Amino acid sequence: MSMATVMSPQPRGGHAVDRRPCLMVDAPPSEDLAAQCRALGIDLCDGGDHLAPPPAAILSGVGTTESVRTGLAAPYCGFMELGAEGVLGIGLRCFETVRGGGMTLSLQTATVYRLETLELVAQAIRANFGGISQDTADLMEISLAEALSNAVIHGNLSIPNHLRTTTEGFVQFQKLMHARMADPALASRRIEINVQARGSDFVCVAVSDQGGGFDLNEKLAHTAKATAKNGRGLSLIRKATHSLHGEDGGRTLVMTFCR
Repeated sequence: MSMATVMSPQPRGGHAVDRRPCLMVDAPPSEDLAAQCRALGIDLCDGGDHLAPPPAAILSGVGTTESVRTGLAAPYCGFMELGAEGVLGIGLRCFETVRGGGMTLSLQTATVYRLETLELVAQAIRANFGGISQDTADLMEISLAEALSNAVIHGNLSIPNHLRTTTEGFVQFQKLMHARMADPALASRRIEINVQARGSDFVCVAVSDQGGGFDLNEKLAHTAKATAKNGRGLSLIRKATHSLHGEDGGRTLVMTFCR
């Protein structure tokens, strides 16, 4: 497609806008990928043309520290690690976030675990969303760390939460982590982070996994008990956020913060 006319990227910290996402690839795309993008209403651009990215460009490719950092910085609106399934395995929330002027990240579980994903996303939020106080930035980073850990361990790898409450259980937990991370079917499940401004006062951070889901209200009620030995991360997130709710059967945790 032609990229002769290029607009300046829309600031991600302002009001919602409506933009057509454009997936940037580093080589001529396959016919399958092109067909997938057409079906989803997504433009497709070959980054090898050395033209400036369009306003709603999403960088794609192999998930490395440098590629993720680049995709989470202007002029891009996010990064997507593409697998053999193309864009079919990527949640529609990612594209809707970009349409609304937000920032998106979609990585396989093994990549999230291998990279300093929390640090990369936290830095990008601070850089791309203006008006966030230092206290709020700290609370967002703490909450995101808990949400990512839950999404990887309990969501995509389906490792029970109670194992880390005893020494014997922690040994079993470590063995399960290695075994399940070595399983291609589990390691390739996706973790997705979507960040969007809600007016001038709030920022919404959604963390999604492809696990079995859970009942957020039930978990929060459990952690409220004085005898609870696990699940305290969700209680911490609830205290750090302006609002907290689950979507997609518990596979998406939506955290809203006051700037």
